[in-house]
Amino acid sequence: MLADELAQLEERVQRMVTAHRQLRLEKKRMQQERDRLLALNAELKRRIEGVVERIRLLETDQSP
Repeated sequence: MLADELAQLEERVQRMVTAHRQLRLEKKRMQQERDRLLALNAELKRRIEGVVERIRLLETDQSP
């Protein structure tokens, strides 16, 4: 009886360890995705600022 309970506890611990590892991997993947999106956002922001600057230059060149 005690051996059965111990075996159940060991199985439960193993499932918890596995779940913990999976969560750590998921967290790492999410952080990598966040970093990728932040880099993409920075690149898009830089490009938009460049377009806005070119529009400003065109507007000032066309001013009388």
